[in-house]
Order: sequence, then structure tokens, then C-alpha cells
Amino acid sequence: MKSKERMTGAALAASVFLALIFGMLLYRSMGFIYAIADDIIMRDIASGAFTGTPDGHLIFVQYALGFLLSRMYLWLPSVDWYGFFMTGVIFLGLAAVLYRGLSADKTPGWKAVYTGLSLGIFGCAMIFHAAQFEWTVSAAAAGASGLYLYITMREDVGRVQRILDSVLVWLLLILTYGIRDDVFLMVLPGLGISFLWKIFRKGEGRIRVVWREIILPAAVFLTLGLMILVERQAYDTEEWDRFGTFQSARSDIYDYYGVPAYEKNPSFFEEEGIDEAELRNLRHYALYLVDGMDAELMSRLGEEAERQSGQTQGLKSRLWNGVKLAAEQAAAQGYYTASIPFLLFLAGALLLACRYCRKAFLPLLLFLGAEGVLWLYLGFMGRLPERVAFSMHLTGLAGMAGLFLLLWEKRKKQIRGGNAVMLALLVCSLAAAAFQWKASAEANEEKLAMDDSYQQFKQSCREHPENLYFIETFMAEPVGGARVTTEYSPQLNNCLTLGDWYSTSPLDTERMEELGIQNVEETILQAPNAYLVVRDVEDPGFLGDYFQEKYPGYTLVCRRTEVVGGRNYYLYQVSAG
Repeated sequence: MKSKERMTGAALAASVFLALIFGMLLYRSMGFIYAIADDIIMRDIASGAFTGTPDGHLIFVQYALGFLLSRMYLWLPSVDWYGFFMTGVIFLGLAAVLYRGLSADKTPGWKAVYTGLSLGIFGCAMIFHAAQFEWTVSAAAAGASGLYLYITMREDVGRVQRILDSVLVWLLLILTYGIRDDVFLMVLPGLGISFLWKIFRKGEGRIRVVWREIILPAAVFLTLGLMILVERQAYDTEEWDRFGTFQSARSDIYDYYGVPAYEKNPSFFEEEGIDEAELRNLRHYALYLVDGMDAELMSRLGEEAERQSGQTQGLKSRLWNGVKLAAEQAAAQGYYTASIPFLLFLAGALLLACRYCRKAFLPLLLFLGAEGVLWLYLGFMGRLPERVAFSMHLTGLAGMAGLFLLLWEKRKKQIRGGNAVMLALLVCSLAAAAFQWKASAEANEEKLAMDDSYQQFKQSCREHPENLYFIETFMAEPVGGARVTTEYSPQLNNCLTLGDWYSTSPLDTERMEELGIQNVEETILQAPNAYLVVRDVEDPGFLGDYFQEKYPGYTLVCRRTEVVGGRNYYLYQVSAG
């Protein structure tokens, strides 16, 4: 018994070590970078670069997790803890998958092939997303690996291994929910189907209930309940309630319905006191340049956007567009690194179920049905951006890989040519991983060349803390581009966008107070140290038109030009005459 316990511990240590080495090689060869601006903003909130003080209110990430990350910056502020944590979760998922094979009572050869396949499939599907991470995909990596580990948990193992398996599944699922609760809902159908398969067992002509299977789900949902309570307590103020209203309406407008059109209902905008110039500001996400922007105004704008969208598309049209979007994202070439392995495991599971285990058709079909319904729902709601679609593919891959492994191991001795098939898959997966490694390194270089200049520009702004720099949101951070580094500076950021998802939040109020800003538009007009920043083109565009139209006699004057990272940044000020 002690020997088996030592082997289980050794398997876990070896899995973590292999995943760590894999991650370090990836980091040393190409680095980790932020794929989108949302992660950069949450990093800045956690570190204190947003408000001046590390804060756990990351808005999209659960407060319990955000609080722990913010404490890390208090301990060692020069390390980019948020970035390393989000990428580390991806490699924790890899360690869990490796552990499943290394802890099995199998021959060294079997374990070597399993390890190679796991690294190959992970490399093929995840290298790009580990090198350019998004918090949604980090949650999906944890959730998918937790689903895989849960599906493949066996009864005929020692007590120590069963406990360790349960702890790992619990940890991965809690991380999934903590990072993004929506992703937890993606893996929940697969977990539920697997739970029912495990708790109800057929034996001796009757169905028996394995009550101990309730312990793990109960522990997961008890912990989730505690996290929900912490979340509510953290955001339980009138200011956060108003921001929640603002955020919901803002998301409806900018993520789904679009900014309402003036010509479709001029009377609405006249009643709200929004002229065409301010509506243009809305389209450019310049929320601080819209008079009276608050939760109530954003809610009314959201209702108008939904009304106009409903007039444009009827229910039948929305259903068809939803099916079309779901089908396009399910079959898109950009997800082949995950969807092709999924199809291979699906084909293998179908063949094995048909030949050796007909009862496996029930969970297989239930899983496919649940995933299909979720695809259609997300398509109908229009909520299938790239990161969400990839998370769906990853969840499907994990579920089907787990079922395939169970069926393969049950009938392995009866499968002719099974070793040859596994070796062929091993070679193909490792080759695909090598190709993805090279492609990801090139993609990182290209992204850094394009986007890192803005991160450098923000850093140059910090060298002049007496100044304030305002830049259009879409011009500033349409994507990420920041490096994950051990030389991070959490100094207060004085380069500000003209509006984003955090606008009107208590965090933004605190940031403005820290920078001495009472009103953004008045600051731009009156403060001698305030600049409007335009990137690449020496033309202020809608900003110039807005200030000239609203304030006759005023013009935007270019005070100086800075070249950072090969890109031009033009610094304007509003001047009378």
C-alpha cells in the first residue's frame, strides 16, 4: 500500500515537473504576452497601476481570486503575477492530464506513449493560446482538464490516489469558476453526465447508487457557494450596483446590438440631449465625452439599441443567424488544432462503443447533444467571439478524449493493431505541436512588433507623472501586446482611454481622484498638462470635429510628436483662437 502511495506522489511530482519544464521552454523561446486589453486592465487593477493601490475588484474575475492576486503584488510588486498566474493555470491543466497517465498502473512504455500524446495534443491545441493568453481560455484549460480528469477517474485505485484525483478535480473546477464563471457552465453538462454515469451502477440485475460519488460535487458546489457569498459582499454597495446596471447595458450595446442609429429614431436622441457629435463619440467608445453619461443613460441607450435590433431582425431571422453563426464557428479553420483531435477521438469512441460497449452510446450522445444545444444557444445570443468558441472546442475535446481513454483501456487487448494506431497518432501529434510552436513564435514576434509600442508609450508617459494623456479607446488597446515579465512596474498609469468597460465604476472614480481629475472633458479643455493622443496619422479625426463644433473658437493644436516602437504618437491640446 505504501509503495502505491509513493508511486502516486511520484506521478504527481513528475507531472508537475514536466508541465513546468514545458512552460519554461515556451516562455524562454517566445515569452507570454497578453492577447487582449481586458487582461491588461485586470492586471493593472490587481497590481495597483490602475488606482494606485492593489485591488481585488477585477470585475470579470471572482473577487476571492482577485484578492489573492492583489496580495501577491503587495509582497513582490515587480513580478507580473496576473500574467504568470493565467498562463500557469494552462500548464496546471497539462500537469493534470499528464498525471492521469503517469499515475496509472501501466508499463513504462504505455506511460511514455501517453505522455508523448498528451504533450503533442496539448502542443497542437494550446501552445498558441499559452503564448498569447486570454483569461477566458485559461478558465477553459482548467475546466477542460478537470472534466477530463473526472471522466477518467476509476474505482479500482487506492484510497490515496482517489483522494488526490478528487482534490485535483476540485481545484481545477474552482479555478475555472474563479477565473470566468461562464466557462464553468460550459463544462457543467459534461460533468453532470459523467456524475450520473458514476453514481448509478448496474450490477446483479439491479441499479445501485454509489453514494460516495456525491462527495466531490458537493465539495465543489459548497466552495462555489462560498465564493458567491464573497463576491456579493465585495460588490455590495450602491456604487457597484449602479455600475452593474451600466455594465450590462454597455455590453448589450458594444458586444451585441451595436450603437443605436440616430436616423432610426431622432426623437429619442433629442429627448436625451444627445446630438450627432456626441453619438459619434459613443461609436468611438469616448464615453467621457458624452454629457450625462451614467448607468441610467446607458440603460436607456441599451433599450433603444435592442429595440432597433429587434426591428431589423425578426425571430425567424435571429434563429437562422444563430444556427449559421454556431455552424461557422464549429467548423472554422482557426480552431482546427482542437476540433480535428476532437473529431479523431469522437470517431474512435464511436467505433469502440459500436464494437465493444454499446451502453457507452448513451453518455456519448448525451454529451454531444448537450454541447450542440449550448453551441446553438450561444449562436442565437450572438455570443461566440473567438475566445468563447475556442473554449467550446476545448471542452468538447476534453470530454471526448476522456471517454475514448475509458473505452480503449477497457478493450485494449481485443483491438488489433492498437499499438500501431497509437504510435501513428503520437508521431502526428508531436509533428503538429512542433509546427504550432514555430507558428506561435512568429505570431508573437508579429504581435509585439505591432502592439508593444503602445505599452512602451504608456511607460514613457509614466516618466512624466505631472502630465495627463488621453487616447481614443480603439486606437489605444484594440488588442493586448504587453509582455509578461519579472520586471513589471505597477506605477500609477497616467495614460487614459476616453472610455471603456470600467467607466463609471468605483475603481475609475478612485483612479480619477488619484490623478486629480474631476471631469475628463473639462480637464482636456482647461488643464495645461493634459494632452489628446493620436496614433499613426497626424489628424485628430472625430476629436477635432467634436471640440471645434462644441466650443467655437477652439482648435486642436499638435504640440509635439513622439516616435515609440516605430510608431508616431501626436500630442494635441485644445487651444483658443
